[in-house]
Amino acid sequence: MEEKRSNVIAELNQKTDRIIEARPSHKEVLGFIEEVITEQCRMKSTLRTVPVKVGSERAKEMSEGFPLLGKRELCPDIASAIKLFKRLCRVLSRDHQASFEVKRLNQAIRRKEIDFAEFLEAVGAQDGQYFSTLSEKLKVSEELLLFLARNSLKPILETYADDLRETVHQEQWWRNYCPICGSPPFLARLRGEGERFLVCSLCSFEWRFPRLMCPFCGNEDSKGLRYFHTQKEGGVNRADVCDKCKSYIKTVNTRGSKEEFIPLVEDMGSLHLDLLAQKEGYGRGVQTQEEKG
Repeated sequence: MEEKRSNVIAELNQKTDRIIEARPSHKEVLGFIEEVITEQCRMKSTLRTVPVKVGSERAKEMSEGFPLLGKRELCPDIASAIKLFKRLCRVLSRDHQASFEVKRLNQAIRRKEIDFAEFLEAVGAQDGQYFSTLSEKLKVSEELLLFLARNSLKPILETYADDLRETVHQEQWWRNYCPICGSPPFLARLRGEGERFLVCSLCSFEWRFPRLMCPFCGNEDSKGLRYFHTQKEGGVNRADVCDKCKSYIKTVNTRGSKEEFIPLVEDMGSLHLDLLAQKEGYGRGVQTQEEKG
Protein backbone atom coordinates (compact mmCIF):
# COMPACT_ATOMS: atom_id res chain seq x y z
CA MET A 1 0.00 0.00 0.00
CA GLU A 2 2.81 2.40 0.94
CA GLU A 3 4.65 1.64 -2.30
CA LYS A 4 1.50 2.24 -4.36
CA ARG A 5 0.92 5.57 -2.61
CA SER A 6 4.52 6.62 -3.27
CA ASN A 7 4.14 5.74 -6.96
CA VAL A 8 0.93 7.77 -7.27
CA ILE A 9 2.57 10.81 -5.62
CA ALA A 10 5.64 10.48 -7.85
CA GLU A 11 3.44 10.34 -10.96
CA LEU A 12 1.46 13.31 -9.64
CA ASN A 13 4.64 15.36 -9.23
CA GLN A 14 5.85 14.50 -12.73
CA LYS A 15 2.50 15.36 -14.28
CA THR A 16 2.13 18.72 -12.57
CA ASP A 17 5.74 19.64 -13.44
CA ARG A 18 5.07 18.86 -17.11
CA ILE A 19 1.90 20.97 -17.20
CA ILE A 20 3.56 23.86 -15.36
CA GLU A 21 6.45 23.80 -17.83
CA ALA A 22 3.96 24.15 -20.70
CA ARG A 23 1.72 26.64 -18.88
CA PRO A 24 3.63 28.60 -16.19
CA SER A 25 0.48 30.61 -15.35
CA HIS A 26 -1.05 27.44 -13.86
CA LYS A 27 1.80 26.98 -11.37
CA GLU A 28 0.07 28.32 -8.26
CA VAL A 29 -3.21 26.44 -8.65
CA LEU A 30 -1.46 23.19 -9.64
CA GLY A 31 0.87 23.45 -6.66
CA PHE A 32 -2.18 23.73 -4.43
CA ILE A 33 -3.96 20.79 -6.11
CA GLU A 34 -0.78 18.73 -5.78
CA GLU A 35 -0.89 19.23 -2.01
CA VAL A 36 -4.61 18.36 -1.88
CA ILE A 37 -4.15 15.08 -3.76
CA THR A 38 -1.09 14.18 -1.66
CA GLU A 39 -3.17 14.55 1.50
CA GLN A 40 -5.94 12.44 -0.05
CA CYS A 41 -3.46 9.68 -0.90
CA ARG A 42 -2.24 9.64 2.69
CA MET A 43 -5.82 9.34 3.94
CA LYS A 44 -6.59 6.38 1.67
CA SER A 45 -3.98 4.20 3.36
CA THR A 46 -5.86 4.44 6.71
CA LEU A 47 -9.47 4.28 5.49
CA ARG A 48 -12.09 1.96 6.90
CA THR A 49 -15.02 1.36 4.57
CA VAL A 50 -18.10 -0.79 5.06
CA PRO A 51 -18.35 -3.45 2.30
CA VAL A 52 -21.32 -2.98 -0.03
CA LYS A 53 -23.09 -6.18 -1.02
CA VAL A 54 -24.57 -6.13 -4.51
CA GLY A 55 -27.35 -8.68 -4.40
CA SER A 56 -30.16 -9.32 -6.88
CA GLU A 57 -32.32 -6.54 -5.46
CA ARG A 58 -29.60 -3.91 -5.77
CA ALA A 59 -28.71 -5.18 -9.25
CA LYS A 60 -32.38 -4.80 -10.27
CA GLU A 61 -32.46 -1.25 -8.90
CA MET A 62 -29.35 -0.45 -10.90
CA SER A 63 -30.97 -1.74 -14.09
CA GLU A 64 -33.78 0.75 -13.40
CA GLY A 65 -31.32 3.65 -13.16
CA PHE A 66 -30.47 3.77 -9.46
CA PRO A 67 -26.77 4.10 -8.59
CA LEU A 68 -25.13 1.42 -6.45
CA LEU A 69 -24.55 3.67 -3.46
CA GLY A 70 -27.64 5.23 -1.93
CA LYS A 71 -26.85 8.82 -1.03
CA ARG A 72 -28.20 8.77 2.50
CA GLU A 73 -27.48 5.15 3.39
CA LEU A 74 -23.75 5.44 2.88
CA CYS A 75 -21.84 5.48 6.18
CA PRO A 76 -18.40 6.93 5.44
CA ASP A 77 -15.40 6.93 7.75
CA ILE A 78 -16.32 10.27 9.27
CA ALA A 79 -13.26 10.42 11.52
CA SER A 80 -10.92 10.15 8.52
CA ALA A 81 -12.96 12.68 6.54
CA ILE A 82 -12.81 15.20 9.41
CA LYS A 83 -9.06 14.70 9.72
CA LEU A 84 -8.62 15.32 5.98
CA PHE A 85 -10.93 18.35 6.15
CA LYS A 86 -8.65 19.91 8.77
CA ARG A 87 -5.53 19.08 6.76
CA LEU A 88 -7.03 20.73 3.68
CA CYS A 89 -7.87 23.79 5.77
CA ARG A 90 -4.18 24.03 6.72
CA VAL A 91 -3.19 23.81 3.06
CA LEU A 92 -5.71 26.53 2.15
CA SER A 93 -4.63 28.76 5.03
CA ARG A 94 -1.31 29.36 3.25
CA ASP A 95 -3.23 31.08 0.46
CA HIS A 96 -3.56 34.79 1.25
CA GLN A 97 -7.00 35.14 -0.37
CA ALA A 98 -8.49 32.09 1.38
CA SER A 99 -6.75 32.42 4.76
CA PHE A 100 -9.33 34.78 6.28
CA GLU A 101 -12.25 32.47 5.44
CA VAL A 102 -10.34 29.43 6.66
CA LYS A 103 -9.77 31.22 9.97
CA ARG A 104 -13.53 31.73 10.30
CA LEU A 105 -14.10 28.10 9.41
CA ASN A 106 -11.65 26.89 12.06
CA GLN A 107 -13.42 29.03 14.64
CA ALA A 108 -16.74 27.46 13.63
CA ILE A 109 -15.22 23.99 14.06
CA ARG A 110 -13.95 24.82 17.54
CA ARG A 111 -17.40 26.12 18.47
CA LYS A 112 -18.95 22.92 17.05
CA GLU A 113 -21.11 24.91 14.64
CA ILE A 114 -20.67 22.25 11.95
CA ASP A 115 -22.31 18.84 12.22
CA PHE A 116 -19.84 16.84 10.13
CA ALA A 117 -22.26 13.93 9.68
CA GLU A 118 -24.79 16.29 8.08
CA PHE A 119 -22.01 18.14 6.26
CA LEU A 120 -20.72 15.00 4.51
CA GLU A 121 -24.18 13.61 3.89
CA ALA A 122 -25.13 16.84 2.12
CA VAL A 123 -22.25 16.34 -0.34
CA GLY A 124 -23.47 12.89 -1.32
CA ALA A 125 -27.06 14.05 -1.53
CA GLN A 126 -26.03 17.08 -3.63
CA ASP A 127 -27.96 19.28 -1.22
CA GLY A 128 -27.10 22.74 -2.50
CA GLN A 129 -29.51 24.44 -0.09
CA TYR A 130 -27.60 23.03 2.89
CA PHE A 131 -24.33 24.63 1.74
CA SER A 132 -26.04 27.87 0.85
CA THR A 133 -27.54 28.12 4.33
CA LEU A 134 -24.25 27.13 6.02
CA SER A 135 -22.38 29.67 3.93
CA GLU A 136 -24.61 32.49 5.18
CA LYS A 137 -24.40 31.26 8.77
CA LEU A 138 -20.61 31.00 8.89
CA LYS A 139 -19.86 33.94 6.55
CA VAL A 140 -17.71 31.62 4.44
CA SER A 141 -18.09 31.30 0.65
CA GLU A 142 -20.22 28.43 -0.59
CA GLU A 143 -17.56 27.59 -3.17
CA LEU A 144 -14.94 27.08 -0.45
CA LEU A 145 -17.29 24.92 1.65
CA LEU A 146 -18.13 22.72 -1.33
CA PHE A 147 -14.51 22.32 -2.31
CA LEU A 148 -13.50 21.24 1.19
CA ALA A 149 -16.52 18.97 1.65
CA ARG A 150 -16.15 17.18 -1.68
CA ASN A 151 -12.42 16.71 -1.38
CA SER A 152 -12.71 15.46 2.21
CA LEU A 153 -15.23 12.82 1.11
CA LYS A 154 -13.66 12.06 -2.26
CA PRO A 155 -11.05 9.47 -1.15
CA ILE A 156 -13.75 7.49 0.68
CA LEU A 157 -16.03 7.35 -2.35
CA GLU A 158 -13.09 6.61 -4.65
CA THR A 159 -12.32 3.60 -2.46
CA TYR A 160 -15.92 2.40 -2.78
CA ALA A 161 -15.76 2.97 -6.54
CA ASP A 162 -12.59 0.85 -6.78
CA ASP A 163 -14.32 -1.94 -4.87
CA LEU A 164 -17.49 -1.80 -6.96
CA ARG A 165 -16.16 -1.12 -10.47
CA GLU A 166 -16.47 -4.77 -11.55
CA THR A 167 -20.20 -4.76 -10.77
CA VAL A 168 -20.93 -2.05 -13.36
CA HIS A 169 -21.87 -3.32 -16.82
CA GLN A 170 -20.37 -0.65 -19.06
CA GLU A 171 -22.47 -1.73 -22.06
CA GLN A 172 -25.72 -1.36 -20.09
CA TRP A 173 -25.30 1.92 -18.20
CA TRP A 174 -25.51 4.76 -20.73
CA ARG A 175 -26.91 7.37 -18.36
CA ASN A 176 -25.48 10.81 -17.76
CA TYR A 177 -24.83 10.33 -14.04
CA CYS A 178 -22.46 8.05 -12.18
CA PRO A 179 -23.52 4.40 -11.72
CA ILE A 180 -21.63 4.25 -8.41
CA CYS A 181 -22.70 7.37 -6.52
CA GLY A 182 -25.15 9.17 -8.84
CA SER A 183 -23.10 12.37 -9.17
CA PRO A 184 -22.79 14.29 -12.46
CA PRO A 185 -19.63 14.17 -14.61
CA PHE A 186 -17.08 16.95 -14.60
CA LEU A 187 -14.72 15.65 -17.30
CA ALA A 188 -14.79 13.28 -20.25
CA ARG A 189 -12.03 11.00 -21.44
CA LEU A 190 -11.30 9.28 -24.76
CA ARG A 191 -9.80 5.81 -24.24
CA GLY A 192 -8.91 2.68 -26.18
CA GLU A 193 -10.27 2.89 -29.71
CA GLY A 194 -11.81 6.28 -29.08
CA GLU A 195 -14.56 5.26 -26.68
CA ARG A 196 -15.87 8.14 -24.63
CA PHE A 197 -16.01 7.84 -20.85
CA LEU A 198 -17.49 10.36 -18.43
CA VAL A 199 -15.58 10.98 -15.18
CA CYS A 200 -17.58 11.32 -11.96
CA SER A 201 -17.18 14.63 -10.14
CA LEU A 202 -17.21 12.91 -6.73
CA CYS A 203 -15.94 9.31 -6.81
CA SER A 204 -13.86 9.61 -10.05
CA PHE A 205 -15.46 6.49 -11.57
CA GLU A 206 -15.46 6.39 -15.38
CA TRP A 207 -18.39 5.07 -17.40
CA ARG A 208 -19.17 4.73 -21.11
CA PHE A 209 -21.24 7.39 -22.85
CA PRO A 210 -22.12 8.06 -26.52
CA ARG A 211 -19.59 10.18 -28.41
CA LEU A 212 -22.27 12.33 -30.05
CA MET A 213 -24.52 13.28 -27.16
CA CYS A 214 -24.52 16.16 -24.71
CA PRO A 215 -24.15 14.68 -21.22
CA PHE A 216 -26.28 17.44 -19.73
CA CYS A 217 -29.34 17.85 -21.96
CA GLY A 218 -29.15 14.70 -24.11
CA ASN A 219 -28.88 16.61 -27.40
CA GLU A 220 -27.85 14.26 -30.25
CA ASP A 221 -28.04 16.73 -33.14
CA SER A 222 -24.51 16.75 -34.58
CA LYS A 223 -25.07 20.26 -35.93
CA GLY A 224 -25.39 21.56 -32.39
CA LEU A 225 -22.46 19.59 -30.97
CA ARG A 226 -18.89 20.67 -31.59
CA TYR A 227 -15.58 21.12 -29.84
CA PHE A 228 -12.61 23.44 -29.83
CA HIS A 229 -9.03 23.31 -28.58
CA THR A 230 -5.87 25.37 -28.72
CA GLN A 231 -3.55 25.00 -31.69
CA LYS A 232 -0.67 24.15 -29.36
CA GLU A 233 -2.42 21.17 -27.75
CA GLY A 234 -4.14 19.79 -30.81
CA GLY A 235 -6.88 17.41 -29.73
CA VAL A 236 -5.30 16.22 -26.47
CA ASN A 237 -7.34 18.65 -24.35
CA ARG A 238 -10.53 20.11 -25.75
CA ALA A 239 -13.89 21.54 -24.75
CA ASP A 240 -17.00 19.78 -26.08
CA VAL A 241 -19.84 22.28 -26.33
CA CYS A 242 -23.59 21.98 -26.87
CA ASP A 243 -25.42 24.79 -28.64
CA LYS A 244 -28.79 23.59 -27.35
CA CYS A 245 -28.16 24.02 -23.61
CA LYS A 246 -25.04 26.21 -24.01
CA SER A 247 -22.98 23.95 -21.74
CA TYR A 248 -19.54 22.41 -22.12
CA ILE A 249 -17.48 19.56 -20.74
CA LYS A 250 -13.71 19.29 -21.05
CA THR A 251 -12.38 16.15 -22.72
CA VAL A 252 -8.93 14.58 -22.36
CA ASN A 253 -7.69 12.27 -25.11
CA THR A 254 -5.51 9.65 -23.40
CA ARG A 255 -5.33 7.20 -26.33
CA GLY A 256 -1.77 5.99 -26.65
CA SER A 257 -0.66 7.76 -23.48
CA LYS A 258 1.14 5.84 -20.74
CA GLU A 259 0.88 8.75 -18.32
CA GLU A 260 -1.30 8.42 -15.21
CA PHE A 261 -4.73 10.02 -15.63
CA ILE A 262 -5.38 12.21 -12.57
CA PRO A 263 -8.78 13.94 -13.06
CA LEU A 264 -8.33 16.89 -10.70
CA VAL A 265 -4.91 17.71 -12.19
CA GLU A 266 -6.31 17.43 -15.73
CA ASP A 267 -9.09 19.81 -14.73
CA MET A 268 -6.87 22.43 -13.10
CA GLY A 269 -4.25 22.07 -15.82
CA SER A 270 -6.74 23.07 -18.51
CA LEU A 271 -8.21 26.22 -16.99
CA HIS A 272 -7.45 28.03 -20.24
CA LEU A 273 -10.18 25.92 -21.90
CA ASP A 274 -12.69 27.06 -19.26
CA LEU A 275 -11.83 30.67 -20.06
CA LEU A 276 -12.19 30.09 -23.80
CA ALA A 277 -15.53 28.29 -23.43
CA GLN A 278 -16.95 30.89 -21.07
CA LYS A 279 -15.78 33.70 -23.34
CA GLU A 280 -17.85 32.08 -26.13
CA GLY A 281 -20.93 32.08 -23.87
CA TYR A 282 -20.90 28.46 -22.65
CA GLY A 283 -21.24 27.39 -19.01
CA ARG A 284 -19.78 24.34 -17.35
CA GLY A 285 -22.48 21.68 -17.42
CA VAL A 286 -24.25 20.78 -14.20
CA GLN A 287 -26.98 18.20 -14.08
CA THR A 288 -29.58 18.41 -11.38
CA GLN A 289 -31.38 15.63 -9.55
CA GLU A 290 -34.61 16.68 -11.25
CA GLU A 291 -33.07 16.08 -14.67
CA LYS A 292 -32.23 12.55 -13.61
CA GLY A 293 -35.94 11.95 -13.16
